[in-house]
Amino acid sequence: MSLTLIAHKLFWVMLGHPAQSLFIGTFPMGMTTLINSALAINQNWGFGGTGFLYTLWGCWWLVSWMSYVVAYGMIYTMTTRHEHSISTMAAVWLLPVVTLVVASSTGGLTASALKPLHPTLALVTTAFSFTMLAMGLTFALMMITIYLLRLIIRGVPDPGLVLSAFIVLGPLGQGGFSLLVNGSLISELLPLYIGTDFPQSALTGQMIYAVCFCGSYVLWSMGIAWIVIAVCSIYHVVVVRKARLNFNLGYWGLIFPNSVFAMLTIELSKVLQSPFFKVAGSLWSAVVFVVWGAILLRSIPAFIDGSLFMAPCLPDGSRPSDLLPTQNASVQHPDQETTISHPDADFHGAIHKTD
Repeated sequence: MSLTLIAHKLFWVMLGHPAQSLFIGTFPMGMTTLINSALAINQNWGFGGTGFLYTLWGCWWLVSWMSYVVAYGMIYTMTTRHEHSISTMAAVWLLPVVTLVVASSTGGLTASALKPLHPTLALVTTAFSFTMLAMGLTFALMMITIYLLRLIIRGVPDPGLVLSAFIVLGPLGQGGFSLLVNGSLISELLPLYIGTDFPQSALTGQMIYAVCFCGSYVLWSMGIAWIVIAVCSIYHVVVVRKARLNFNLGYWGLIFPNSVFAMLTIELSKVLQSPFFKVAGSLWSAVVFVVWGAILLRSIPAFIDGSLFMAPCLPDGSRPSDLLPTQNASVQHPDQETTISHPDADFHGAIHKTD
């Protein structure tokens, strides 16, 4: 069996896993990070010129399409192939729908770069970004409400899941940042022509920007509340239960949510010219950098010995390499039918639903 066929089978096994499959959302989010970095190089140092900028714009449309596929595809998969309950619910439910929010912020940054060259394309990009933001943020707020219900009814999650409470900061921080970026741009692009009524009124853009600022401040405030909840949850698990938080790949889930919340804080400081938000954003960025460094150093030994890549979607947490014919007896000859057994239950305790 070729490695391509192994990867194909592993993908479908992973897709049927109630928890592991949700991390598919990290793929388009990772691509948007690359676009943001390339966009910064293009705008700050002129790398690639106009042609490179339009290439990045095309890449953003591709990532946006992928975000829609991941978000709605995983919602469909969760409702038809997975078995979920309130007791097994975790904040990782947010990962597929956060892709829309992240792509919307990248759209705002890309539109800002396009505005001097082609205002019409910038306006179309911004409008599309607002649509994605509305969809993704709506789904995220619904799931955050369910997660709060899960905490109230079932209590603090197990040690292996308690760090996922910080994932809630992801859509809140990224959503608030996207509102500010796209709202600031729309205030410069609208109205297209002056009239007496909305949306032709001269104050149209400023009114939309004001609403976006209010929304971002609400999301920032909700983020502060969830930081308190997450810290209290970890305190309960570590101090009250005296449980040990073993290192695993999930620790990296602390970086993105906290970094985008710091980014929102810094963006609010620019809008308000507030020393408080400047200091708070700087301090939170420093904390994220320290945590990132600590997790990176801790990941190196686990990366070397391979323990960092244990796959929960495989039986008994086997490694993907165990699908090789010489290591896994369940993988048969290429001419024969190949079967890969599903785990009886994942680390959430959820059972895979069979059709």
